[in-house]
Amino acid sequence: MIGFSQALSAAQKNETIKIGISISFPPFNFLDENGNVSGYNADVAMAVCEKMKTHCEFTILSFPDVITALETNEIQLAASNLLWTEERAKRINFSTKYYRSTSSLLGDMSNCTKNPVEVIKDPDVTIAVIADSAQWRYLSGHAKGEILVKASTREAMLALQQKQADYILIPTLFALNFLGRPENDNLDFIGLPLEEKTLSGDVHFGITKADPELKIQVDQAIQALVNSGELRALSKKHFPFNVY
Repeated sequence: MIGFSQALSAAQKNETIKIGISISFPPFNFLDENGNVSGYNADVAMAVCEKMKTHCEFTILSFPDVITALETNEIQLAASNLLWTEERAKRINFSTKYYRSTSSLLGDMSNCTKNPVEVIKDPDVTIAVIADSAQWRYLSGHAKGEILVKASTREAMLALQQKQADYILIPTLFALNFLGRPENDNLDFIGLPLEEKTLSGDVHFGITKADPELKIQVDQAIQALVNSGELRALSKKHFPFNVY
C-alpha cells in the first residue's frame, strides 16, 4: 500500500489542481454574496486539498461539460455530485465516497401522496430533469410522457416553478433548499425517494485518468476527513443530518 507521504509527493507534480464545479444548486455549489464558490461540495473539495497540502482552484463548468473536461485534463478533479456508472468509469476515475445520495420526484403538494413510479409512467405529464444525469437516464428508459431536459438544476427547478413541467426528478438533497423557499410553499416531495439502484448510491469526486496517483491522494484525504470528524462537521454545516 502506498503511504500518505508517497502519494503526496506524486500528486504535487502539478502546481495547481483545477477543480471543476457548477454553481447552480445550493447548498452544494453556489456563489456567495462576495462572489466566491461556496457550498458543501466546495468545502469538502478544499478540505481535501488542505489534507493533500496542494494548491487548488475552482473552474466553473456546467454539469454536462464536467466529464469531458476531466477526460481532456482541463480539470483534474470534479466536485459535481457524480454517481458511479460503468460508462463514466471508462472515461474518468472516481474517488471513494464523500456522501450518499437518493433521488426524488417533486411537484405540486396536492400530489404528494401519489406513487412516484406511477407518476413517471403517466403519458400526460411533463417531467423536468438535468441533462446527462442519472435521473435523465432513468427517465429516458421509464417515462411515458414528455421529458423536459435542462442544462442545470436551477433551470430545471425554474421550469417547475413556471409550470413548464409538472414535476422534476432530482437528487433528494438538492431539493431541501428549494422546498424551503417561501415561493415554493405549494411544492413537495411526491411520495418517497425512488427505490432504483441507478438513482441512489455513493457520490464521488471525479478524477482525471491522466494522473492515476491523484486518486490515491484524494482517497486518503477523504478518509482522513472521515476519521477526524471533519467531514461530519462539514455535513452538519449544510444539512440537518449527516449525509455520509
